Amino acid sequence: MASSKRSWSLSLLPPEIIQEIFYKTPAEALVRSKPTCKKWYDLITEKRFIYQHLRRSQERFIRIFETVQTMDPNEFQPPYEIDTMVHCDGLMLCKFVDLMTLSCANLALWNPITRRIRWIKPVKIITSGDYYGIGYNSRCKKEARDDDGYKIVKFHCGGLSTSEYGPFGYSKVPQVEIYEFNTSLWRTIGGQKVDSSVKFTCKCVAVMGNMYWVALSDETPGEEFILGFDFSDETFKEICFCPPTYDDFSHLASFNGDSLSLLQQDRVSRNIEVWVSSKLGDGDVSFSKYLSLSGPDLPALQVHNDATRPVYCFVKTKSVILWCVGVEGEGDKVCCFSTLHEIDEDGVRNEKVIERGYVDDYSSSFLCGYVYVPSLVPLP
Repeated sequence: MASSKRSWSLSLLPPEIIQEIFYKTPAEALVRSKPTCKKWYDLITEKRFIYQHLRRSQERFIRIFETVQTMDPNEFQPPYEIDTMVHCDGLMLCKFVDLMTLSCANLALWNPITRRIRWIKPVKIITSGDYYGIGYNSRCKKEARDDDGYKIVKFHCGGLSTSEYGPFGYSKVPQVEIYEFNTSLWRTIGGQKVDSSVKFTCKCVAVMGNMYWVALSDETPGEEFILGFDFSDETFKEICFCPPTYDDFSHLASFNGDSLSLLQQDRVSRNIEVWVSSKLGDGDVSFSKYLSLSGPDLPALQVHNDATRPVYCFVKTKSVILWCVGVEGEGDKVCCFSTLHEIDEDGVRNEKVIERGYVDDYSSSFLCGYVYVPSLVPLP
């Protein structure tokens, strides 16, 4: 007698089991799975599921080298080049630079997973020295807020004379401007300006709907603090002082989705320190030392002032994954190589060279890129 085989299908599982499986499924696979059936489509596009999946997703690196390599080459080609990006909820705010004038040419919001792009209507005046951030009203729960609640903030540090930008005619008090996705319009915030100098080299980070930068204190020369922008009340705030830095080298990032982290290295001794802040929004914020390493065998995280700075994320407790650039050789051609390092309290645990290539100078070295969390969050 022939034995009968019982057919099996994922769709036969209870809905709650399918949902748990989908929570552990990469966002790219979920995008491909949406057309499978109506039940799957409804679950994958349901707003509460999207943000639950975002919270459970692991951070990743996204790399830029002349263009973003993972996006459609037909959509991001010269004469524009991506200058900087800011991550928020798996969405990347991209600032483009005109290769001819080296001025900011345009802005776009991009989801690397869904490959959706939304171009941002430019403001009247755009310069390469502008700072940008993205966020939303952090007092609303993510699942309850409108997707169109995302906003962009644009500002310029310190006072500017009109002569600096000639015919553009900047006023001596630079304006702070907000772009709202629900109206597709820019507006000026009255009475807001940034008196301190933001450290562009430290990058910036969006955490829990608000933006954060490392800034230099005007009152105490050499002292640094965290400057925040609250999208709920649209004001700049001094969050806390930073720990003492090594040789002007520090890198700001997020930690656990609700805190900040600072990576520092002494360029002479190569000692590395990682600091983590207390939770943002829980009252007074302060930094405490998370990891401290010393020894000549530690990698140089920035080999030259003109070379790209590292990016990093946290995968295990008391461990950091670093993506940085190294160099070999001298003269007209320098061999650059991008390397992943896993560092914990015992030193360098693992390292792997990702790519090699020859460049003309340090400024042309590989751009390691940014850290982002893959998500299904739709563009507003």
